[in-house]
Amino acid sequence: MTEVYDRKGIAPKLALTCPQCGAEARFEGLYGEMALPVMLADDRTGTKLSWAGRLSCLACGLNRTHEVDWPREAFFQLDYRGERLWAFDRAMMVEILAYLNTGGDRDTVRRASPHATRLMRLPKVFLTAKARETLVAKIEALLARG
Repeated sequence: MTEVYDRKGIAPKLALTCPQCGAEARFEGLYGEMALPVMLADDRTGTKLSWAGRLSCLACGLNRTHEVDWPREAFFQLDYRGERLWAFDRAMMVEILAYLNTGGDRDTVRRASPHATRLMRLPKVFLTAKARETLVAKIEALLARG
């Protein structure tokens, strides 16, 4: 799940890992998605997408402008079989947990979720019956941590 779930841009509010203390920090986008100029390896100029905004951490008091490296900085993320499962915030991870726990009747849960589009695009490796027990345990541990 290292892709940004086939969506351009990023959520305006995210839960990130605080670069100073490792706790959950809140990020709020200031400008939306912007194309910024960058220098490429062969001395040409190109562009990269930037998600800049304000990062604040209640645990250590960090409060600064920040450019997000998504999904590497996501607070709610875990790895399973070489794929990264991530969520924008706690609410989205709770929705993913409910979606995985339902087993066969996932469509009902997905349609009721505000994250329906992203749930529909979860990679198949996370949706197998074999993965369910491991992922549910990892997600519950992650939610208990935060």
